Amino acid sequence: MRFNQIKGILCDLDGVLYNDSVVIDGVIDTIKTLKDQGYQFLFVTNTSGITSEELYHKLITLGIPVDENEILSPPLAALNYTIEQGYKEIEVLAGSSIKALFEEKFTINTTTPEAIIISDIGKNWDYQLMNNLFLKVLNGSKLIGLHKGKFWKASDGLRIDIGAFIKGLEFATSTEAICIGKPDKSFYESAIEKINLPAHQLLMIGDDIIGDIQGAKAAKLTAIQVKTGKYRKELTDNADIKPDQLIEDFNSLPSLLITR
Repeated sequence: MRFNQIKGILCDLDGVLYNDSVVIDGVIDTIKTLKDQGYQFLFVTNTSGITSEELYHKLITLGIPVDENEILSPPLAALNYTIEQGYKEIEVLAGSSIKALFEEKFTINTTTPEAIIISDIGKNWDYQLMNNLFLKVLNGSKLIGLHKGKFWKASDGLRIDIGAFIKGLEFATSTEAICIGKPDKSFYESAIEKINLPAHQLLMIGDDIIGDIQGAKAAKLTAIQVKTGKYRKELTDNADIKPDQLIEDFNSLPSLLITR
């Protein structure tokens, strides 16, 4: 497949550039090489436990060459969506910095919220929390998930992600949550708008066959999957959607692109 039309790269973070905050060898130089060749970058991620500003400082600390306007993550998009819907009283399941984003705009109501924002809360999931959320949704609360990821790759292996809990609540309540992040098509449309290039000039590179590849293909983007992070051969082989290219890791990207 030829990639000579590509001018911009939508790049996942965890599993592609680093695993659980450990940078993969070579990716920093590879990003610099691609930027020197004129490729525009937008780092797109489902990381929802921290704000975009905190994520920017994390990337800088890791040594990844990124500008603050080169990041798109779900928290701010979820905040804007919740404002647009006209909600006044909400509940937020998230870390302190994400809660603070919403507390500036909304009244926090943990009894009868109009909407429940679900972000990354790590090991805080348990039966009592799920049952409380179940009852609130039955009473009319809307579910807004910052993403619907199935699992993610930590330093000690794979861990279940918030999508499993959201899907469980959907099943139990016969409702459907609004999800803001990948693989939602609107997230990729926001990315296309932010990087300001047409879809045929963009590629998405990621490790997740659903969140990264299926989502990108739905938005008419070229999609490249890496064999790092959460990549599992059997998942890719059995998926309905296939990547346009499967490569060993992010450092293999320049050999595909820099042929001009």
